[in-house]
Amino acid sequence: MNLFRRAMLRMAFKGADLTLTDARGWEFLLGGSGPTWSKVRVNEGTQLQIAAAFSAIRLIAETVGILPLHLYRKTPRGRERATDHPLYDLVHRQPNEYMTAAEWKESVAVSLATMGQAYNLTTRFESSGRVVSIQPVHKSRITPEVLADGSIAYWYVTRQGQRKQLTRRDVCPVRGFGNVGQLEGFAPHHLHANTLGLAQAVEKYGAEFFGGGARPTGVLTTDDSFKQEQRDDIRANFNKYVRESWVNGLLPILERGLKYQPVTTPNNDAQFIETRKLQIAEIARVYRVPLHMLMEMDKASYNNTEQANKHFLDYTLMPYLVRIEQGLGSTLLTDQDRARGLYLEFDVRGLLRGDSTQRAGYYAALRVAGAITQNEIRTLENMDTRDGADDLHVPLNMAPSDLLRTIQSKD
Repeated sequence: MNLFRRAMLRMAFKGADLTLTDARGWEFLLGGSGPTWSKVRVNEGTQLQIAAAFSAIRLIAETVGILPLHLYRKTPRGRERATDHPLYDLVHRQPNEYMTAAEWKESVAVSLATMGQAYNLTTRFESSGRVVSIQPVHKSRITPEVLADGSIAYWYVTRQGQRKQLTRRDVCPVRGFGNVGQLEGFAPHHLHANTLGLAQAVEKYGAEFFGGGARPTGVLTTDDSFKQEQRDDIRANFNKYVRESWVNGLLPILERGLKYQPVTTPNNDAQFIETRKLQIAEIARVYRVPLHMLMEMDKASYNNTEQANKHFLDYTLMPYLVRIEQGLGSTLLTDQDRARGLYLEFDVRGLLRGDSTQRAGYYAALRVAGAITQNEIRTLENMDTRDGADDLHVPLNMAPSDLLRTIQSKD
């Protein structure tokens, strides 16, 4: 057992003596939440092997990854992008030397969706405290602990097996959905191990069934009696005979009064297809992803799909986005930065873009209300700006109510 495993075992069980026969040690080393009702082990890796779970996690992570993350500064006239701040390029373009911003945000979202917690090691200049690198790190390498004085320490295990004590500012934690008093969020494969295990068991059953030529298991019956050796020979020869008949496309024939009787439940009676679809819906509930986004379109229509897209942003993505914004902002920004009105925020306008007709109506309404200029519209549509198109216009048949009262009083 390497140093990393020993260190993690000590942290997990707080010095408990573990032996080769102790189930807790093997349980930890294998990962996951232990055996499920379906007798299938589920962990952070096996949940990604479930097609519906992989699709849900990938959908969340890739969507978070492509959303631009900006550093804003509050101004008397609203806000502006703080492009002059050193942190802007890190969160918007490249957080470290080997990852782009999209890859980094995607990894944070994957960690939140699969393990309920994300950590990011930060590297700073010792003199100024300026952040120069943000690197995601696997949850298994960091363990939070409440110390005797009430402060929180984060124990980090390096690749060399060394154990270091870090602060929240050093690890930049982003906590997923969790309970009161817990320093880390819930992992779906812990809370919903039986749901995910059933999905794996159903898939395993289907794979074994069709891998065996779609032949149900059964028994051979006969009125004759055989000795143990004869039964073993008949069993071996029968399996070989049926396998060769299947490969050669021949019809097997039974002799000496042998009869084959299936003992497994037919797929139709077991509602195999219905069970698989139900598990897709269950996984959609676990990760709170609209069902049609997992390619299950039986009950989807054009109208409710459009509403589901809005639902996906509001109730699936926004909790992730707000957690990441606030988690990063609380550690990457200093007190002075926050006092100057600096904050992080995702730009979700790309997800809310409708078709060309909807966008045209939206822009026209803002333009008539005097809330947007022609150049702002062109910028939103990725078009070049034009001279003289930065003025706000309002309809001539409208005027402030106090002005109308002034005109009426003069009459």
